[in-house]
Amino acid sequence: MLRLVVGPLNYSSWSMRPWLVLHHAGAAVKTHEIPLFVGPDWQEQVLSFSGAGKVPVLVDKNLSIHESLAICEYVAELHPEAQLWPADRGLRARGRAISAEMASSFGALREEFPTNLRSRASTPREPSPAAARDIARVFDIWQASLATSPGPFLLGAFSIADAMYFPVLSRFRTYGIALPTAVEPWAERLWAHPSVVALAAEAVNSVAVPRYDARL
Repeated sequence: MLRLVVGPLNYSSWSMRPWLVLHHAGAAVKTHEIPLFVGPDWQEQVLSFSGAGKVPVLVDKNLSIHESLAICEYVAELHPEAQLWPADRGLRARGRAISAEMASSFGALREEFPTNLRSRASTPREPSPAAARDIARVFDIWQASLATSPGPFLLGAFSIADAMYFPVLSRFRTYGIALPTAVEPWAERLWAHPSVVALAAEAVNSVAVPRYDARL
């Protein structure tokens, strides 16, 4: 059985991504949640699984894989029947490009709007100019992807790309950021996806991290 080491699933956007992919693939996996910023020895716990000192980490026997996108790619190879990337080469290339962009960009958005899946800000939050540029770019990616997708998700069927962008979609709901009309049907479908529903249920029981709840 695989073992996925994660941070608190209510807050850890990087942990959410491979969790969704593993759940969608029907993989046999045990989740081990480390109480980041809460438990007295949480840093040592993370380091015991990966020298990078970050979550998530996927453990498969003697193999340890860190970084969300690398884990997702590994799961796609373990479970080709899940079709986590589309068969079309062009769509597959686009999916990898936008997923890599998600992994390496949008720093202002991440900083100003931390993930908090089960909570809602009391009033909509106004982004800084830098975060507004990040948000506009995310909307552009979604609209361009959906315009060429055979539907109903970003690349056709649910894929790694949808999992990579779900935490951002959740941020927009948490902080009251309105979506473009063109992406609303995709957002509704993603919220209703069985793996997202299961993740939201897990997040309800996730350990509270006061430093993030205070940002609402």
